Amino acid sequence: MAGNTAAANIEGFVYTAMNAFYQTNLSFTSQNYGAKNRGRLGKVLVCCLGIVTVVGAVIGNLVYIFGEFFLGFYTTDPQVVQYGMNRLAIISTMYFICGWMDVMVGSIRGMGYAIMPMIVSLLGACAFRVFWVLTVFPHFHTQFNLYISYPISWSLTFAAHLICYLIVRRKVYAKLDADTAA
Repeated sequence: MAGNTAAANIEGFVYTAMNAFYQTNLSFTSQNYGAKNRGRLGKVLVCCLGIVTVVGAVIGNLVYIFGEFFLGFYTTDPQVVQYGMNRLAIISTMYFICGWMDVMVGSIRGMGYAIMPMIVSLLGACAFRVFWVLTVFPHFHTQFNLYISYPISWSLTFAAHLICYLIVRRKVYAKLDADTAA
């Protein structure tokens, strides 16, 4: 528990960086949507996805590389540090996928759809993990199997958000085209 908690606290810094790109995407998407600047909506998404990938991979891997040092702020117990490192190895190094998921949410919300990404995120990031713990984890009862549910849930939720984005984009572009023609 102690190693998990310490690693989760450190990951909070990685998440803050990922969340900054969600907020950036949300702001720029909503501004361009409001200005009816259809051409920039896709550019904002691609730019934010690219940057969140690089920043998430770099920060997440740096946190892992220097994990023992950072975990040392919380404990000197080698066993606790090892458990924390186990979490950082899986979750921290893959945090950029969480960034992808959040950036997709920013685009969808920025185009005026808030409920859809909320439901998808609850099902993908929360309900999936509960399902995992109740079905997969009992058969493969390891720390790795528990932690791997995070990047798997982020990947599945990102894919679902991508599909939602494509549906929303089609509707939004049609509306913007109709408003321009009028």
